[in-house]
Amino acid sequence: MRTLLLTLLLSTLAHAQPGTAKIDPSVTPLEIVQQEQHLWRTFAEGNFSTVRALFTPDFIQVDSHIAALDTLLVTYQQCHLTTYELRDLQVRILSPDSALTAYHVVNTFDCGTEAKPELHHFDNNSTTIWVRHGSKWLVQAHTETPAKP
Repeated sequence: MRTLLLTLLLSTLAHAQPGTAKIDPSVTPLEIVQQEQHLWRTFAEGNFSTVRALFTPDFIQVDSHIAALDTLLVTYQQCHLTTYELRDLQVRILSPDSALTAYHVVNTFDCGTEAKPELHHFDNNSTTIWVRHGSKWLVQAHTETPAKP
């Protein structure tokens, strides 16, 4: 009887340990990489209804300031993403319904007019938190930190 109780206790503790959560094998890093690439491509194309649909309503961005989705979209409507390159993209599956990407991004935004371009160049290390809502993956949080030269 003691052996049975000890076995049950150890089994319960093993399941309660951090980092032992079962990860859904149907979630693959490749799927999340494709989502991150799709997000950047959609920004570059300037299709803002599609862009908006890729974010959770409670999205938050953290860089030199903190911004909600509406603020981010206003900025991207005023400034066009002209070039971008994602480097060293890594994925961590956090749970069956969440994942994190971390990568280096070099990009350029044009915040001017066609007659007078106003280019802004960025070189950042970024992270994105993806969460699954039903069958769709959406961005819940994004951070950008300037990369050191």
